[in-house]
Amino acid sequence: MKKSLLLVLATALLSACSNGPKEFKNVQSYADNTCDYMKELRVTHVEFADTATILTFYYQTHQQPYYRISIGPETYLSDERDRHYKVLFMTEHNLGEYFPSDPDGTTFRVGFEPLPSGTRVFDMIEGVGSNYFKILGIHDSTYTPAKPKFSRKELKEADDIRHSIFKSGPVTVRGTIAGYDSNSGFQTYRMLYTVYDNRDNFTISLDIDETGHFEYSFDVNNMIGAAIIDHNNSWHQFIAQPGDTLDITFYKDGTDSYSLSDGRPYLLRNYVHIPSGVYTTDNQRFHMGDSVDLQGIQAYAYECKARSKQYIDYLAAKFKLTAFEYQFADIMLENRVLQGFLDYRMNIKDQAIMYQIENGTTDVNKIVRMMRENDSILKDPEGYRFLADFPANDSLMMVMPHEWVIFNRYKYDGAFYNFNIDLDSLVGVMDESSLYVLQKYLEDSVHLANDMKIYGADEPSLFAKLCMMQDVEDHFEGIDAYCKWRGITNTDSAIMNYKSMVESLLNDPVLEARVDLAYNDFKRKQAPYWELPECRGKEVLNKILANYPGKYVYIDFWSTGCGPCVSGIKSTVENRHEIMTKKYDRFAMIFITSDPEQYYEPFRQEWLEGAESYRISEDDYNALAGMFNFSAIPHHELITPDGLAVTKVPEMYVVDPDNPAPDPQ
Repeated sequence: MKKSLLLVLATALLSACSNGPKEFKNVQSYADNTCDYMKELRVTHVEFADTATILTFYYQTHQQPYYRISIGPETYLSDERDRHYKVLFMTEHNLGEYFPSDPDGTTFRVGFEPLPSGTRVFDMIEGVGSNYFKILGIHDSTYTPAKPKFSRKELKEADDIRHSIFKSGPVTVRGTIAGYDSNSGFQTYRMLYTVYDNRDNFTISLDIDETGHFEYSFDVNNMIGAAIIDHNNSWHQFIAQPGDTLDITFYKDGTDSYSLSDGRPYLLRNYVHIPSGVYTTDNQRFHMGDSVDLQGIQAYAYECKARSKQYIDYLAAKFKLTAFEYQFADIMLENRVLQGFLDYRMNIKDQAIMYQIENGTTDVNKIVRMMRENDSILKDPEGYRFLADFPANDSLMMVMPHEWVIFNRYKYDGAFYNFNIDLDSLVGVMDESSLYVLQKYLEDSVHLANDMKIYGADEPSLFAKLCMMQDVEDHFEGIDAYCKWRGITNTDSAIMNYKSMVESLLNDPVLEARVDLAYNDFKRKQAPYWELPECRGKEVLNKILANYPGKYVYIDFWSTGCGPCVSGIKSTVENRHEIMTKKYDRFAMIFITSDPEQYYEPFRQEWLEGAESYRISEDDYNALAGMFNFSAIPHHELITPDGLAVTKVPEMYVVDPDNPAPDPQ
């Protein structure tokens, strides 16, 4: 009896082993999160042997120079249950060895600890510092992930969250750096968050105490998406609702964990597994070629959308995503696909403009006609349905950290930003300021009308209203500038007229309150100067300003790792050499960076020789970024002799060193 039982078990075990795949012949992956110069890296074959799982890679770069790549000894595979399998060997190279990619393509094989029999899908994570990359959801073409099933309770929880985006209250973020040593060389982290309805970006310097803790509280008017940047420039992204006290622990290996102080489960409890920074598209496919292929690119976007769905299904099974996390990740990935498609459409517009310039004309009407002739969305109703199939109008877009770029792509696309407004018949009938206000109002109205056309709805989507609201403050400024230019005295009356019309257009008390905030912010910015707050950033700045008593000081925040910074300095060095190096009685130009010495000094010697240049610590730089509230560079500030900051900083080329005081107008 025992022998029979053992025979049955052995047969079953052998059968289970033999049923597992021996290889992936037609290898596919859901998402490639490789570093920029390794986007073309692909897995072409997977062999499941008894002693190892062997991956064959192919890599061909079309860029110069031919970059060197490596597979580090910390690389591993992760199976469907997130168990890890270490790298064992490379056949053509040594682990950790950098080798060049041949212009004709490079093939190499890497062996890992054997994955369990029956493995259908897995991830590969390479781990060598700056060359870190992932290839996620590696599978054979025959594999299809199971669709997740959520309980009614989970779906209701997700729905409740989506419909409670707008509410006011404080958020407190508390951080703990595990194993922190106050002598480790850093005492600050930096936090970024965006208020999407008015495009305000906030940069906060988080001061870490000697025990490795920090705490920061701030008031918000809706759920927010944010990110904390650590001392290794790694981004830790999160979302928070008003009333939350969020505790974040940062570990030495770069991972983190989130919890709410009141014991409620954190909204994105599996956030570390949600695909922030992961692309299910080959971005090269969205670049312009020799011809316009909107239909083909649209079809490819649909393919990527389907790929995203399968990847999210795979993630949901592997990491047990909640319904809310599933929806959040789905929208995040799908909108990245949409962004690539809209980028392609923008490139067509740029190409049309370049065509006109090269042919000696800049006929705007002709450019518009060229756009429409090649526009599959404006010509074909299927195009509108294509846009409607993407969840860009979902309220969860409000809380996606640093996803504001999709607003800009969508807002200025021809399908949304498509209007011809002719008010010539009203010239002389209405006064100039009212006519200008009417034009801006009609532009906003058409935006919302186009959105309803795209989505086939009777009411503009929240997304469209937020897109429109991003222009409200610009329109306040535009009306103000127009009235001043035309010598019109009732400026504030015209602005209030526009404000009232916009609020009626929105027809939403919460968004109307946002318009009030935008108006108050606009009025605040009308003051020519603002006083620096008492903070560490002011202390850092004052030490530098002490070298320039009685002078206006123009500050250029820059970095050697910032392309626009470097190109700006290089391309204008001859024009600016005198203003950079000459000693003026009332003016000084200075450059501030936190770059490491090995990058900073060679660049300074070649391009900033003789200029007033400061290399400060990352902590001091964070303090300045927090005080001036900037997250992107190049960034410029102008400080008066009595220590006030100029509200509207002029372009560097406009500043007159002999008369640096800004125009009070």
